Amino acid sequence: MNISRRLTEMEHSPIRNLIPYALAAEKKGVKVIYGNIGQPDLSTPQVYKDGIEKFLNDKKKSDVIAYGPSEGLPGFREAYARYLKRHEISIEKEDIFTTFAGSEALLFILLAICDPGDEIIIPEPFYTNYRTFCTMAGVSIVPLTLSMKDGYSLPSMSVLEDLITEKTRAILLCTPNNPTGTTYTEKELSMIHKLCVHRNLWMVSDEVYREFVFDRQPFSALQLKDARTHTIVIDSLSKRYSLCGARVGVIVCRDRNLLHHILKMAQARLCPATVGQIAAIELLDQCDGEIEKMRDIYRQRVDTLCKVLQNIPGVVIHKPQGAFYVMVKIPVDDSHVFAQYMVSSVEVDHETLLVAPASGFYMTDGLGKDEIRIAAVINEHSLRSAAKILRKALETYPNKKRSVHNEKN
Repeated sequence: MNISRRLTEMEHSPIRNLIPYALAAEKKGVKVIYGNIGQPDLSTPQVYKDGIEKFLNDKKKSDVIAYGPSEGLPGFREAYARYLKRHEISIEKEDIFTTFAGSEALLFILLAICDPGDEIIIPEPFYTNYRTFCTMAGVSIVPLTLSMKDGYSLPSMSVLEDLITEKTRAILLCTPNNPTGTTYTEKELSMIHKLCVHRNLWMVSDEVYREFVFDRQPFSALQLKDARTHTIVIDSLSKRYSLCGARVGVIVCRDRNLLHHILKMAQARLCPATVGQIAAIELLDQCDGEIEKMRDIYRQRVDTLCKVLQNIPGVVIHKPQGAFYVMVKIPVDDSHVFAQYMVSSVEVDHETLLVAPASGFYMTDGLGKDEIRIAAVINEHSLRSAAKILRKALETYPNKKRSVHNEKN
């Protein structure tokens, strides 16, 4: 049977494709520390669990769990608007469109603003699934390559403008960034927005990690003075509430004509998850304090991970300003081969470590082959153990580079 060329050209997730080796290690009785994926281990707030139980116990509402509106339940969208307003972001319910987490939000946006063959500019390294969604939509990624030695900061706008062609439709940012943890300032977001307005492009801001900023107050693209136009925000409840499996996200855009057209696609998938939205209403209204507690825990974990990694010979890190990921440069030629070796062959106290090889976070061939990403979503004891395993793996790895890195960050 035929398989589409688009699908055969699509790559497996570098975050998940080494999991079979981790499962094989577990079958041998080795505990695997999963540093490859951003799956928080902090408890989902009880308010959400109570909301599900309350709904299921209400026989009038739960006797039949029915379809909801394709754009999301009004009560959920109103609660999300209230949440934003408490964070000094003024948005109306009609500017909010509920999706199956941020993933569907991005796919809908790409299909709404691009035709096959169009281009999106994305700073690299970037969240690996951006590539998958762009492939699904027939959209080409034009990478803006950033460097660890520069803290993954944006270059001058002239460099960015040189990448714009007649096929460019948007600039996609993630702030705080996955995988780098870099957080863009109001000034940086404003410059990009002005460029998008000038060149009639969309500025798409992925703000799934917005509340996890360590060194300043969070800032959203929606807070820009002229954000009524050319601005789309992707958001999700997955990370800030430890709610990854609920798959509840939103598109936020003050251009209601765009949302009107996105509704056509959303109607085809009928509706987002009804129960998840209902349970999330009180979560949005009551759990700002829970977000702050999680942010403080992640800040401490990132600090701990960076400290222990800095003591490993040949390792260079970028300390993130937000999110909970750490990019790590290591003295190897192929981090994918190294990561497979480590999880399959290296143990410390009957534990091994799974990380995400970084080449999958780049569009440019050859980049990221000496980098890995570690997610600080596990307790501090496990993070220290992870560093010990990484150190041993680098000491025993047969294919490491002869010369180590001497960069400083």
